[in-house]
Amino acid sequence: MQLDWPILSVLVWLPVAAGVLLLLVGERNATVGRWLALAASLATFVISVLLWREFDPTTASMQFFEQQPWIGAFNAWYTLGVDGISMPLIVLTAFITPLVVVAGWTVIEKRPTQYFAAFLILEGLMIGVFAALDAMLFYVLWEAMLIPMFVIIGVWGGPRRVYATVKFFLYTFLGSVLMLVALIYMYLKGGSYSIADLQALPLTMREQVLIFAAFLVAFAVKVPMWPVHTWLPDAHVEAPTGG
Repeated sequence: MQLDWPILSVLVWLPVAAGVLLLLVGERNATVGRWLALAASLATFVISVLLWREFDPTTASMQFFEQQPWIGAFNAWYTLGVDGISMPLIVLTAFITPLVVVAGWTVIEKRPTQYFAAFLILEGLMIGVFAALDAMLFYVLWEAMLIPMFVIIGVWGGPRRVYATVKFFLYTFLGSVLMLVALIYMYLKGGSYSIADLQALPLTMREQVLIFAAFLVAFAVKVPMWPVHTWLPDAHVEAPTGG
């Protein structure tokens, strides 16, 4: 499926751009910031509904495909697309964000504009993670998600927010380093970061096991799974409700 306009790029960068705009607006007019955040989150949700409506459930092929040159030296491309797994996750992300904005409308009194900006940027990065078809693009967006979440917990969290934030960041960052090592190894084997190309690599069983273990650790931290789950209680207790 291909529309006449890059719907996935709009879904990724509209909330990010709105978040940056909110940061530029600052705290001079919190009311304007709140309404702008709500408008941007609702617009993103409406576009996600359009994505859902135009999605063809009869094919397993990637739809709404977009590809642009990105890092030529490493053969990394800005490539986006969705299938039957990623599309509902994008819609769900876009649906939850306006609820988060409304939930913090009057509750968040400390730097509300920056609070909403962090969530909008987080929303765009999450949608990018679900739509990325290039492993390097996926990794960059995956790691970039840590930044707004780090700020959300660290600024608007509870009494032990600094401890929870540092623990959250270290666990997730160190876990993702193993994923980066696996991605670089596969790139050196095949010369491409395309996820489709990585899936087709002729790897030995030993290579597959080691790569699987690296990805398992990285994703186990984020899920989180035992025994790398201990950051979650601290982060969820200290984070604001929206976070």
